[in-house]
Amino acid sequence: MRITNNMITGNYLYSLNKSLERQNDIQEKLSDGKAIHRASDDPIKAIRALRFNTSVGTNEQYTQNVKDAISWMDTTDGALQDISDITARAKELAIKAVGPNPTEGFQAIASEVDGIINQLVQIGNTKIGDRYVFSGQKDKTEAFTTVKDASGKVTAVEYKGDNNKISMSIQPGLADATRDSVNLTGTEVFGATSILIPADPSAIPPQEEVTTTELFKNLIALRDELMKDPPDLTKISSEPAADSIMGKMDVDRNSMLLQQTQMGARMATYEMSLSLLENNNTIITNDLAANEDLDIPKAIIDAKSAENVYNMALSVGARIMPMSLVDFLK
Repeated sequence: MRITNNMITGNYLYSLNKSLERQNDIQEKLSDGKAIHRASDDPIKAIRALRFNTSVGTNEQYTQNVKDAISWMDTTDGALQDISDITARAKELAIKAVGPNPTEGFQAIASEVDGIINQLVQIGNTKIGDRYVFSGQKDKTEAFTTVKDASGKVTAVEYKGDNNKISMSIQPGLADATRDSVNLTGTEVFGATSILIPADPSAIPPQEEVTTTELFKNLIALRDELMKDPPDLTKISSEPAADSIMGKMDVDRNSMLLQQTQMGARMATYEMSLSLLENNNTIITNDLAANEDLDIPKAIIDAKSAENVYNMALSVGARIMPMSLVDFLK
């Protein structure tokens, strides 16, 4: 087989271009420290990288869900603690009321109970961001609003939320309200709802039916009884206790404390889940790095070697390439 100058030149240029491609490939990898830029670099590692990146994204979303859930529950728990303290004070006032008191004493207790009602309305409208924590899924709607008479006295507290749960998934699968819910509704904390029928439907402005909760209904009943002259103390405390205002208040408080306990247990579960997810994120990130990160010291050696090969090829080419018109124009 006869080897011509054109063949030598062609082979040389081909080899020179391959050397340049290798230098470019190594420089591209060194520029961002990644060993894989396209599937053709290493199909198996490319597939692994896709899977790892998907896992990282999914794990990060679940981690964010847990953080949001803990923030929501922490806000709820703080509100429940305030409600617990205030309802405990209401019970103290009710006990004080059934003792011997002058008329002025009953009025003073009634005034403090009225302040407790307004405080509880404010706590019931606790927000995280622009979302009301006790409104159920109607979390952009204020949970509780007051109904007042002409003198400005609160006659009822209306519940505007619903009884649906807000779920934040922290594991694969469909959201489950019993497993993934992070909120407490107004009825879970402030008692079951009932409809208050207006005493005077013909009043101007017209009075409407109000959906209220047991806790507010019982506190208003306590205040209104204490404002009478004289109050009927048997309505506040009597046997059987379940028929008295104090007995009903005890039921309301016990129900709220049960919800607070369950919220605390759920928070502990979510905090453990957060720790597991953060550990998983570290493991997946390390696996991803091991799969696609470049061996920098080896790459630097390869780059220097490729540069030496290229320079050597240039020097050899200067001897084997035929002269052109450009050489005679020097």
